[in-house]
Amino acid sequence: MRTPFRQRAEEMGLLAMDHKGFYNYSDKYGEVVYRQLTTEPYIRIPEKEDFAHETDGLITPLMAIYTKPTECLGYIYCGYVSEMYQFIGNDVLNQQIRDAIQQVGMPILEENTILSPDLSRMRNEIIIRSSQNVSQVGDILPVMIVNNSYDGTKAASISFGISTVVNNNRIIFSFQLGEMRQVHIVNSSTQMSSVISSYLNVFSENIGTLIAQNFQSRLTEDQMLGTLDLIERIGKRRREEISKLLQELTPQVEGEEKQLPTTWQMFLAIARYSSFEPNLNMKRLLENAAESVLVIPTRMYNVLAQL
Repeated sequence: MRTPFRQRAEEMGLLAMDHKGFYNYSDKYGEVVYRQLTTEPYIRIPEKEDFAHETDGLITPLMAIYTKPTECLGYIYCGYVSEMYQFIGNDVLNQQIRDAIQQVGMPILEENTILSPDLSRMRNEIIIRSSQNVSQVGDILPVMIVNNSYDGTKAASISFGISTVVNNNRIIFSFQLGEMRQVHIVNSSTQMSSVISSYLNVFSENIGTLIAQNFQSRLTEDQMLGTLDLIERIGKRRREEISKLLQELTPQVEGEEKQLPTTWQMFLAIARYSSFEPNLNMKRLLENAAESVLVIPTRMYNVLAQL
């Protein structure tokens, strides 16, 4: 059984004030505070008939969560977690991945960080400067995507992705295949760098094949409509916008038979839309829909599955 939160606070990187049940962490992304929840203490109100109860003022096994932007006033209540919750700071996790990438010897091109409005969830896209030029689409770069939450709604995770530029807009996509959850994220940056190195190798060897196969693979009408129906479950407006992007990516020649989109065109339409989706839950669902249409080379699929 896991040791209670308060006994693990300092080793998890939280500043602890045990006498107040107060545990704090801050970095450049913001600040989070956990506080021990207690039941309402008994306060006698003379004009009302009330009575003390044995459950008054008891400490509960729950921790309330409050967040705020760094150096700003005013905390936001974000819910609560149990005492068994395993905390890891956003930049602690990000730095672990940066260190691992550095050990591989690859420079980081840029980072793109997305935070939920209440700062309780983070997605950090770390683009690695190791591009492969593919004739059909131009430069493709590998990406490490770091996800974390302070409210227990999503375990810390690291996934692998790709990035390209379309119409001067950077498109970033994250594979669900190969995602490493918190329990599998090792403390050694040397071991993590081995995982990253494996992805960079399979990326450089297979990204051209992935794109070529998907350029050549054309969707059936049932497949196209099925994918759009799946997106409609996420939101009708999203389906309409992605359908518009798909039409732009599938130009028709007047006088010729109408062509259905390729798997790459469908993938790219969804990935373009998801790259600008601010809701992290919706972004993940859209990426899952995009991944479902991709034809992934066997070698790349096997390595991602093993990672």
